[in-house]
Amino acid sequence: MWKFVFEMVDEIKSVISTYQRHVMEMPYVPKTSYGRASLGDDSEANKLFLTFLFSDMDLGIQFLKDVGLLRSKVPCNTCGRDMNCCAEPKGRCRRRAAVTCSETKSIRHDSWFQQSKLTLQEVMYLTYDIVHRVPAHIIHKEHRFGSDTIAA
Repeated sequence: MWKFVFEMVDEIKSVISTYQRHVMEMPYVPKTSYGRASLGDDSEANKLFLTFLFSDMDLGIQFLKDVGLLRSKVPCNTCGRDMNCCAEPKGRCRRRAAVTCSETKSIRHDSWFQQSKLTLQEVMYLTYDIVHRVPAHIIHKEHRFGSDTIAA
């Protein structure tokens, strides 16, 4: 089992590293002196990386799919085929080119984000802070989340 976990972590780090290189090429991402890694160490993301990554929502969503936090495909309850999930909050099912099912599901369905009303980026910030053991009062102050979101 541990081998599987380590392989999964290595795969996620590889995806992060790929996206870090992509984000660094964005025209509005400032360059740093001496080649410092402003977006986190290679394969370890920081909040600046998340900020620039989600400045292009399609890229941010693709990243979340690639690391396994969002599903790329969701089956339709009506016809059983995979629904088209995209950047919009709801995916629509297409049985055939001319027929559209009435079935819709949020892109967040069956994911880490399903029960949250926060944006995907805000959930990632909050997750980052929790993993890094940032105290709740600092998270509350920095992100201005409501008292229902953060229990100080």
